[in-house]
Amino acid sequence: VPAYLQERHGLSSTMAGLVTSLFALGALIYVAKARWLVERLGEVKLVRLGGWVLCLCYVTYVLGGHWYWAMMASALCGLGYYFIHAVLQTNATQMAPAVRGTAVSLFASCLFSGQAFGVAAGALLVDQFGIGWVLILAAVILPLLGQFFSQSLKRHKAAP
Repeated sequence: VPAYLQERHGLSSTMAGLVTSLFALGALIYVAKARWLVERLGEVKLVRLGGWVLCLCYVTYVLGGHWYWAMMASALCGLGYYFIHAVLQTNATQMAPAVRGTAVSLFASCLFSGQAFGVAAGALLVDQFGIGWVLILAAVILPLLGQFFSQSLKRHKAAP
Protein backbone atom coordinates (compact mmCIF):
# COMPACT_ATOMS: atom_id res chain seq x y z
CA VAL A 1 0.00 0.00 0.00
CA PRO A 2 2.74 2.55 0.74
CA ALA A 3 4.31 1.86 -2.66
CA TYR A 4 0.90 2.30 -4.30
CA LEU A 5 0.35 5.61 -2.49
CA GLN A 6 3.77 6.80 -3.63
CA GLU A 7 3.11 5.75 -7.23
CA ARG A 8 -0.50 6.92 -7.54
CA HIS A 9 -0.56 10.04 -5.37
CA GLY A 10 3.09 11.07 -5.37
CA LEU A 11 3.47 10.83 -1.59
CA SER A 12 6.92 10.61 -0.06
CA SER A 13 7.85 7.28 1.49
CA THR A 14 7.55 8.88 4.93
CA MET A 15 4.06 10.21 4.27
CA ALA A 16 2.92 6.94 2.65
CA GLY A 17 4.20 5.05 5.69
CA LEU A 18 2.42 7.44 8.06
CA VAL A 19 -0.86 7.04 6.18
CA THR A 20 -0.52 3.28 6.23
CA SER A 21 0.37 3.29 9.93
CA LEU A 22 -3.22 4.34 10.64
CA PHE A 23 -3.83 0.58 10.44
CA ALA A 24 -2.87 0.63 14.13
CA LEU A 25 -5.78 2.95 14.90
CA GLY A 26 -8.20 0.38 13.52
CA ALA A 27 -6.48 -2.31 15.55
CA LEU A 28 -6.86 -0.22 18.71
CA ILE A 29 -10.54 0.34 17.98
CA TYR A 30 -10.93 -3.42 17.69
CA VAL A 31 -9.13 -3.97 21.00
CA ALA A 32 -11.35 -1.42 22.73
CA LYS A 33 -14.57 -2.93 21.35
CA ALA A 34 -13.65 -6.62 20.93
CA ARG A 35 -15.87 -7.98 23.69
CA TRP A 36 -18.87 -5.97 22.48
CA LEU A 37 -18.26 -6.95 18.84
CA VAL A 38 -17.91 -10.67 19.56
CA GLU A 39 -20.99 -10.68 21.81
CA ARG A 40 -23.07 -8.73 19.30
CA LEU A 41 -21.92 -10.33 16.04
CA GLY A 42 -20.40 -13.66 17.01
CA GLU A 43 -17.33 -15.15 15.40
CA VAL A 44 -19.00 -16.24 12.16
CA LYS A 45 -20.38 -12.79 11.30
CA LEU A 46 -17.23 -11.07 12.52
CA VAL A 47 -15.06 -13.03 10.09
CA ARG A 48 -17.44 -12.47 7.18
CA LEU A 49 -17.66 -8.76 7.98
CA GLY A 50 -13.86 -8.58 8.24
CA GLY A 51 -13.50 -9.87 4.69
CA TRP A 52 -15.96 -7.27 3.39
CA VAL A 53 -14.38 -4.42 5.37
CA LEU A 54 -10.99 -5.31 3.90
CA CYS A 55 -12.54 -5.49 0.43
CA LEU A 56 -13.98 -2.01 0.88
CA CYS A 57 -10.60 -0.73 2.06
CA TYR A 58 -8.74 -2.03 -0.98
CA VAL A 59 -11.42 -0.71 -3.33
CA THR A 60 -11.06 2.66 -1.59
CA TYR A 61 -7.29 2.60 -2.08
CA VAL A 62 -7.78 1.96 -5.80
CA LEU A 63 -10.74 4.24 -6.49
CA GLY A 64 -10.10 7.01 -3.95
CA GLY A 65 -9.42 10.14 -5.94
CA HIS A 66 -7.25 11.72 -3.26
CA TRP A 67 -4.76 10.24 -0.83
CA TYR A 68 -6.94 11.40 2.09
CA TRP A 69 -9.22 8.45 1.33
CA ALA A 70 -6.27 6.16 2.05
CA MET A 71 -6.20 7.43 5.63
CA MET A 72 -9.71 6.09 6.26
CA ALA A 73 -8.96 2.90 4.32
CA SER A 74 -5.82 2.26 6.38
CA ALA A 75 -7.65 2.66 9.70
CA LEU A 76 -10.50 0.44 8.55
CA CYS A 77 -7.97 -2.08 7.24
CA GLY A 78 -6.67 -2.50 10.78
CA LEU A 79 -10.19 -3.04 12.06
CA GLY A 80 -11.13 -5.52 9.33
CA TYR A 81 -7.87 -7.40 9.67
CA TYR A 82 -8.39 -7.89 13.38
CA PHE A 83 -11.98 -9.02 12.84
CA ILE A 84 -10.49 -12.00 11.02
CA HIS A 85 -7.17 -12.41 12.81
CA ALA A 86 -8.59 -12.44 16.34
CA VAL A 87 -11.11 -15.15 15.47
CA LEU A 88 -8.43 -17.22 13.73
CA GLN A 89 -6.09 -16.88 16.68
CA THR A 90 -8.79 -17.67 19.24
CA ASN A 91 -9.72 -20.81 17.36
CA ALA A 92 -6.06 -21.81 17.08
CA THR A 93 -5.77 -21.72 20.88
CA GLN A 94 -8.91 -23.87 21.28
CA MET A 95 -8.21 -26.37 18.51
CA ALA A 96 -6.05 -28.72 20.52
CA PRO A 97 -6.07 -27.71 24.21
CA ALA A 98 -3.66 -30.48 25.20
CA VAL A 99 -1.00 -29.08 22.85
CA ARG A 100 -2.00 -25.43 22.80
CA GLY A 101 1.55 -24.16 22.35
CA THR A 102 2.04 -26.34 19.29
CA ALA A 103 -1.31 -25.25 17.84
CA VAL A 104 -0.48 -21.57 18.27
CA SER A 105 3.02 -22.10 16.86
CA LEU A 106 1.54 -23.82 13.82
CA PHE A 107 -0.97 -20.98 13.44
CA ALA A 108 1.82 -18.39 13.58
CA SER A 109 3.94 -20.38 11.15
CA CYS A 110 1.07 -20.58 8.65
CA LEU A 111 0.27 -16.88 9.10
CA PHE A 112 3.82 -15.72 8.48
CA SER A 113 4.48 -18.23 5.69
CA GLY A 114 1.30 -17.05 4.00
CA GLN A 115 2.41 -13.44 4.32
CA ALA A 116 5.80 -14.27 2.83
CA PHE A 117 4.20 -16.20 -0.04
CA GLY A 118 1.74 -13.35 -0.60
CA VAL A 119 4.52 -10.78 -0.84
CA ALA A 120 6.44 -12.94 -3.31
CA ALA A 121 3.33 -13.58 -5.43
CA GLY A 122 2.39 -9.90 -5.20
CA ALA A 123 5.84 -8.89 -6.44
CA LEU A 124 5.36 -11.06 -9.52
CA LEU A 125 1.97 -9.43 -10.16
CA VAL A 126 3.43 -5.94 -9.69
CA ASP A 127 6.16 -6.70 -12.21
CA GLN A 128 3.65 -8.00 -14.76
CA PHE A 129 0.57 -5.83 -14.24
CA GLY A 130 1.27 -3.02 -11.75
CA ILE A 131 0.60 -2.35 -8.08
CA GLY A 132 -3.09 -1.56 -8.53
CA TRP A 133 -3.84 -5.10 -9.64
CA VAL A 134 -2.47 -6.52 -6.39
CA LEU A 135 -4.93 -4.34 -4.48
CA ILE A 136 -7.79 -5.34 -6.78
CA LEU A 137 -6.93 -9.00 -6.33
CA ALA A 138 -6.92 -8.52 -2.56
CA ALA A 139 -10.34 -6.83 -2.79
CA VAL A 140 -11.68 -9.91 -4.59
CA ILE A 141 -10.00 -12.60 -2.49
CA LEU A 142 -10.48 -11.26 1.04
CA PRO A 143 -14.31 -11.45 1.16
CA LEU A 144 -14.08 -14.95 -0.32
CA LEU A 145 -11.60 -15.90 2.38
CA GLY A 146 -13.89 -14.44 5.06
CA GLN A 147 -16.85 -16.36 3.62
CA PHE A 148 -14.87 -19.61 3.47
CA PHE A 149 -13.67 -19.27 7.05
CA SER A 150 -17.12 -18.30 8.34
CA GLN A 151 -18.64 -21.38 6.66
CA SER A 152 -15.89 -23.55 8.18
CA LEU A 153 -16.64 -22.08 11.62
CA LYS A 154 -20.36 -22.80 11.19
CA ARG A 155 -19.66 -26.42 10.26
CA HIS A 156 -17.21 -26.84 13.15
CA LYS A 157 -19.64 -25.36 15.69
CA ALA A 158 -22.51 -27.51 14.36
CA ALA A 159 -20.48 -30.74 14.58
CA PRO A 160 -21.16 -32.92 17.65
